[in-house]
Amino acid sequence: MATMRAAIYSGITEIGIRDVERAPPPPGYAVVEMKQAGICGSDLHSYYGKWGQSETHASGHETCGVVVEVGDGVTRVSEGDVVAIECFSHCGNCRFCNTGHYNHCDSRGGVHDGQHGGFSEYATAHESGLYVLPKSMSYEAGAMVEPLAVSYRAVALSGAGHLDRVAVVGGGTIGLLALAAAKAAGAETLITVKYPGQARVAEALGADHIVNVMDGDAVGAVRDITGGYGMDAVIETVGTARGFDDALGMARRQGKVVLVAAYFEQMPINLSRVVWSEVTVTGSNCYAYSGMKTDFEATIDLMSSGRVDPTLLVTHRLPLDEIAEAFRIAADKTSGSVKVHVTP
Repeated sequence: MATMRAAIYSGITEIGIRDVERAPPPPGYAVVEMKQAGICGSDLHSYYGKWGQSETHASGHETCGVVVEVGDGVTRVSEGDVVAIECFSHCGNCRFCNTGHYNHCDSRGGVHDGQHGGFSEYATAHESGLYVLPKSMSYEAGAMVEPLAVSYRAVALSGAGHLDRVAVVGGGTIGLLALAAAKAAGAETLITVKYPGQARVAEALGADHIVNVMDGDAVGAVRDITGGYGMDAVIETVGTARGFDDALGMARRQGKVVLVAAYFEQMPINLSRVVWSEVTVTGSNCYAYSGMKTDFEATIDLMSSGRVDPTLLVTHRLPLDEIAEAFRIAADKTSGSVKVHVTP
């Protein structure tokens, strides 16, 4: 029996390396040799026990690797292809898939579906979630396609374009990449941050305005910048009542607020502003089609054209064997971490 190394949870804030079976791919799946994987905010939610943990299979979905084996019926990729991977699979046949909304597929499931994910030497993924990358793209950049696609969709759903004003609430990975996507669309941007490392990356990405929420009033800053008018669109990435309230306070009358955070608890929200200002509030769920191309395809194009460089977010790189330390660093924002990558 062939074996491989995989990082698996054993409890709250406990993750370590095990030797596990390396199984052949089921029909419709491919085995991908992992080259680089990022620790996502949702991985940290699992790390702290807010989301589920698997004690049998490796997680990890911000990934890039090389296809080394394909299962029966796989036609989307071939052995040797360098790929990025969506976090879920879809059937391609239901009403949502047929209308481009495959993120709401009737049969949506995890792209690994009981197989090992990116925090392992070899991940097994459904072919519906595999995207072949240009030969010129580095593994590090490939592992940033997935989070940038999340942010790209949020900005696309906001409708913001050239010369619009866009505010991003939160300076984590999704917030910073939403900033980058908004800049690529030609918008004037403001982002709220909490840590110096986030501010440095925001500056490198070309943010027009940066507000540290520890010592500044973001809503007041928007009023000053816009002459009291407000932002055309606001992307909320934090998932707190304050974040939502700030987003509503930043948006102009008939503006757009897009929610792309994880919300764990019910929150007291003053919705009167939604009524009197006619702000449109919508959610953004992963990625699908936001136009004629998938969000993954649009993201790969943004990166390969040089308009967005998401590798500016990668602050730490550790080997898979040091996964426990990688998670510790990712969870401690005072460490200066923004995006932590692991390499098998």
